[in-house]
Amino acid sequence: MGAFTLADTSRGGVRLFSLFGIEIRLDFSVVFIFGLIVYSLGSGVFPAWHPEWPANTVWATAFAAGLLFFGSLLAHELSHSLMARRYGIRVPRITLFLFGGMAEIESEAETPASEFVIAIAGPLMSLAIALGCMITVGTALGEETMQRILNDPEQGMAQVSPVLTIALWLGSVNFMLAIFNLVPGFPLDGGRVARAVVWRITGDRMRATRASATAGKWFGWILMGLGLWELLAFRSLGGLWLILIGWFLSHLATQSYVQAFAQKVLEPLRVGDLMRTRFDRVAAEMPVSKFVDDCLLRSNQLLWPVMRGDECVGTVSLNDVLALSEEAREGTPVGNVARPLADSGAIGPEVKATDASQTLAAWQDHPVPVVENGKVVGLLRNSDILKWLMVHSPGGSLSP
Repeated sequence: MGAFTLADTSRGGVRLFSLFGIEIRLDFSVVFIFGLIVYSLGSGVFPAWHPEWPANTVWATAFAAGLLFFGSLLAHELSHSLMARRYGIRVPRITLFLFGGMAEIESEAETPASEFVIAIAGPLMSLAIALGCMITVGTALGEETMQRILNDPEQGMAQVSPVLTIALWLGSVNFMLAIFNLVPGFPLDGGRVARAVVWRITGDRMRATRASATAGKWFGWILMGLGLWELLAFRSLGGLWLILIGWFLSHLATQSYVQAFAQKVLEPLRVGDLMRTRFDRVAAEMPVSKFVDDCLLRSNQLLWPVMRGDECVGTVSLNDVLALSEEAREGTPVGNVARPLADSGAIGPEVKATDASQTLAAWQDHPVPVVENGKVVGLLRNSDILKWLMVHSPGGSLSP
């Protein structure tokens, strides 16, 4: 599966290399799917195609096919990325993961036409790879051998070398990959294409996003239903795979819609528009034990600015208190355990809300102080932004 989404700072996996200035990352889930592909090819597909092959040839061919498959996924995502860059959209990274690849873009396309071109580039690349593989196989084997393969696959495949066997398999897989990605469900490439068309017709990008994300959710549910039916009716483990893919697509459609909605709604806002301005402060001289009894256990506030007179010397939270033993809390002032503002993720009230949401992702749902002229003027966390989005979303729901 191939798709592209807005860049996220909370990324995992391992960095492989850079290509055309784009960071290529590998999610650890790829190890699982790579092993599954190699195992299925080495234990089932290639022995059935070439029963005369020795085991070392079978497994070497399967391993090479697995590597080239992920190479084709990378080519798919690179086509999105390079086309996006033509329209002035920066692409910091591509991540290969369990279900394929994801190109992360820093901003949305500005016109339906650019959205369409960027989205269609991936499936076209997969189709080009499929066509190239098939032409290579057809040219190398000739019409007579190809006809023999169609009439008698077992006899015909005996004349096919390991390299051409990989090309034959890779071509068929990339063809199916292109068709699957053209399903009109956001954020699959086909969903992006559908969004571009609806956007062009209606002139409303969010309306188009909601429609294509809804289609993506329905497609995911259909896959889950088919997987459940296959699992119960045929007791096939392939049903579990369909359920997993369906759930992932449905979840990704919702998350992508929320991300696009948040990007649009938060664009004109600043941190000062979203921050909490009603919060308590604690004196640096207060014993930690008193802070625990009077503040930490009697309030739902998660972060307290620590004041020495009119000066804020840092912040304190539950984690800072837990670093002390219960005996040490009695004689230790809060100022001694306060975390400096520079280490608390402090941001300014004039920071764009879209930029702040990326910063907050690194702190999960822990509040960060909003600082202006050395003073804490507010607190902000992810759930505050989520609450604001829900209040301003249609029907109070962020689901498409």
